[in-house]
Amino acid sequence: MKVLLVGGSGTLGSAVLKELKSNKNNYEIIVAGRNSGDVRVDMSSVESIKNMFEQIGKVDHIISAAGSAAMKPIETLTNEDAMYSVQNKLIGQVNLVLVGQNYLNDKGSFTLITGVIKDQPIKMGSMLSMVNAGVASFVKGAAIDFERDIRINCVSPSVFDESMEAYGEYFKGVKPVPVANAAKCFIESIEGDMTGHEFIVY
Repeated sequence: MKVLLVGGSGTLGSAVLKELKSNKNNYEIIVAGRNSGDVRVDMSSVESIKNMFEQIGKVDHIISAAGSAAMKPIETLTNEDAMYSVQNKLIGQVNLVLVGQNYLNDKGSFTLITGVIKDQPIKMGSMLSMVNAGVASFVKGAAIDFERDIRINCVSPSVFDESMEAYGEYFKGVKPVPVANAAKCFIESIEGDMTGHEFIVY
């Protein structure tokens, strides 16, 4: 089976890639990223997403481990910050689905990334709260529309143990988890029968 992994070079993406490579199903893996991977893609650009799929063709599963949002105090947030956040982690993943469904084989799946901040807000995290909640709600709504036995799920992890040195000061009071725990949920999503499901890892 052919798997597209968008965002395979970050902490989470690298862990997902490791799980895919060690899987008994011997997946054919294509890694896409803004600056690295087998193919380049800018998640904020529909044209870039289309170009990526034109290069790689049909796939069986599409995984997104990518997307960012502005982290600023609410008093200093601008419209540009809000638009960046929406276009990147929310609309970027939505467009990955809207375009990608045309390149997904029957019985294929999407697995998107959301996160703990939608349920456990942190200082300077209002944009992440917004876009994470949007992704999770989109997944639930989209799941009932798909035909051809296509499934869609999302993974909602806490901050990772491996990221605490860099980001721990922002996640005070939030319990971290091993990134491998979240990575395994992506495999469960593509290999299981669940759809419209949020795999919570916190």
